[in-house]
Amino acid sequence: MSFKTNRLVALFPEAYAAREGASLLHAVLDALGAELMAGDAAVKKLLKSHWIDYAEGGGLDGLAALLGVTRRLLPNGQPERDDTFRPLVRATVSSFQGGGTVEGIKGAVRAALGLPYDLKLFGQQLARSSADTAAIDALIARLAALVRVEEFAPKLDVMLGSAAPTAAGSEVTLNLAVSTIDATPPRIEWTFTSNARGLSLTQLDSGEGVVAEPDFIMPHGATLLLEGSTAADFSASIGPIDVSSHFTSIGGGAPRLPLVPPGVSRWSFAAAHGAVFDQSNFDADENFDASAFSVRMQWLRLQPLVFDVIVPFFTDAAVARAVAGSSYENRFKIFQGLSHDAMQKVVDRARAAGVRGMVQYAISLPGESSEARPWDDQAALETFSGRLDHAITETQDADESLTAGALDSEVETHDSSEHFVIGGVFNVAVFDGAFGFQ
Repeated sequence: MSFKTNRLVALFPEAYAAREGASLLHAVLDALGAELMAGDAAVKKLLKSHWIDYAEGGGLDGLAALLGVTRRLLPNGQPERDDTFRPLVRATVSSFQGGGTVEGIKGAVRAALGLPYDLKLFGQQLARSSADTAAIDALIARLAALVRVEEFAPKLDVMLGSAAPTAAGSEVTLNLAVSTIDATPPRIEWTFTSNARGLSLTQLDSGEGVVAEPDFIMPHGATLLLEGSTAADFSASIGPIDVSSHFTSIGGGAPRLPLVPPGVSRWSFAAAHGAVFDQSNFDADENFDASAFSVRMQWLRLQPLVFDVIVPFFTDAAVARAVAGSSYENRFKIFQGLSHDAMQKVVDRARAAGVRGMVQYAISLPGESSEARPWDDQAALETFSGRLDHAITETQDADESLTAGALDSEVETHDSSEHFVIGGVFNVAVFDGAFGFQ
């Protein structure tokens, strides 16, 4: 009876007689405990398979593959057993460095490309047969540039939020939970449905942030872009228009965005009404309601326990260019047509436990000119031409005309009228005047 069985038996009350060895319940619990013991043994065996002294079968082959060692064939054509293969692998370890380290991962990837695992050791070997140290150093530098490892691989994170207008204004709080090794600067896109003023961005945990001047007004439907975690590189813009001068830090001073810290943080975005008493103008395009808005906040997160292995996309051509003209081409066995999936498998085998490695492919190496890229330049050239014909036509036809007729006219009027007036207006007309009742 195993200790797993004892733990299971202890869970049952005395009434079930689980402790009686002859009972059916005890037999069932004992069988279950045996299976749990077998599972524990399998897990322990799996953990021990990471070590050369305990790995067996395929596990030992995987460890040997990291060092470029394979099983030898016996006279009957069968591969050798673990007991003879293990000493060979153990003896090979002394010539390698790393194993889960940066140099160990680089070496494993280089070995998959048919290049030396340890470039330093390879350079020493070349120096024994050649006195041209400059050429050797140049070759080692080109080979080293083929495989790069960037620790703490960056990842773009995005947080979205929106606020509806209220009587007191518009406000939204974003709750971030970031797993990163260091604080990183954010990039914020703040879009408003109508004009707004009184903008403020606050990192509630630290109290840092930026505010807009009271007279700064966001136009209808505009997007405000905020960047820069230092006063020197802070930028606020609306399309092509820079509005950085309208912002200050909370409490005064040059503006700068707070950093996104590791762990939990809270960010508040607020806007007041579009029109404010004693500040708005009658002829300004302002509304009295608060503005609804949406926020898009993004930042690069440095992922812990994650690294990137950067290799050329055209690996065979890149290796051929690196060794060309060095008089050492015959020393390398280049794996032509090595698939990208195979490269990821090499990294998965070389990484340490609990660490994730991802292969990224580069079009060209750092400092490499576009002429050295192993593909044809098929850039299309578009030409536009226009033909303009301009002509002026002048007409010089002559035309003569003669006009005859009466040019003067005279009209005489002989109309006459007579008036006879009797009486006048009381108390107005005078006796000697021509006043009457007409």
